[in-house]
Amino acid sequence: MPRIYRKDLSTFYDVTDEEYYVSYDGGDPLIDAGYELTPQTSEAQAEAAAKTFSSDKGMEIAQTLFSFMPEDVMKEFANAYVKYGDADMSLGATRKTKAYEKEFGYLLRDDGTLVMDEITALSTKATYRQTLSEVGITDFSDFEEDLNKMVTTDVSGAEFQQRVDTVYYGVIDQLPEVRNLYAERYGLEVDEGAIFAGLINSKVEDKVLKGEIQTLQLQAQASSRGFTTTFGRFEELRKLGLTTQQASGLYESAGGMIQQAASIGRELNLETLEEAAVGDQESSQRLQRINAELLSTQGLTLGSAKKGKQVTGLIED
Repeated sequence: MPRIYRKDLSTFYDVTDEEYYVSYDGGDPLIDAGYELTPQTSEAQAEAAAKTFSSDKGMEIAQTLFSFMPEDVMKEFANAYVKYGDADMSLGATRKTKAYEKEFGYLLRDDGTLVMDEITALSTKATYRQTLSEVGITDFSDFEEDLNKMVTTDVSGAEFQQRVDTVYYGVIDQLPEVRNLYAERYGLEVDEGAIFAGLINSKVEDKVLKGEIQTLQLQAQASSRGFTTTFGRFEELRKLGLTTQQASGLYESAGGMIQQAASIGRELNLETLEEAAVGDQESSQRLQRINAELLSTQGLTLGSAKKGKQVTGLIED
């Protein structure tokens, strides 16, 4: 709340922000009318000098009221307190500093108002970090931008927990295999927390896993079921559009599909099944021909579960 002084009085008036800034059109109306923000009479100046506000006092107040803020922000509060001698005004001034913007800028709307107060935002982010730590993620530096965005779009801690759990329980069985493949490929040990972080955050994937975690997931689906080939082949399949879910169905049923084809004297290899899964027309037609023979001789359908042009599985009649 601004404190204004007249030239002819040693006393002061406390006025609201609205009275100070909005009562008149434009400018600083009360200043234009002859008031000042500092004492003007000698008596008032002497009294003000006796009540000089120190930065130590400001820091003491900051540590009491705003201990959750970084030290740089509390220092800005202490400096503002020297000028204003009022906690509310000092906090308002602090929110206009670069130190505050660096730490809490994501909370400021374009008009300078707050999306929410600082302690609420920090508390919500703490629940996000707790959720990440529960799945083995301990380095949150690459998540800060995303956490800030979620806070300001009203994503609750419970909702974030649900999102992470959905992804985690969908890939948990793959993590050990992906970890082993990563060690084989690079000769480095990467913990499962880092792998999962790469699954849900592209910045982590690029930084820790060189952008290849999705390819390693495909390879894990194959190797865990006894199929081995080169990393380059899985990278090629990933670029052709093969997803982890499709790979799971493909490699789960591939052995049985190859055996069924062999039982009627037809040669079918893994490459043909992979190509059909990503929509290759020639491979799909080959599967259809084998399908027809199986159907006529054994009542089995090979590769007839399709999504668009992509073959996804083995169906028995």
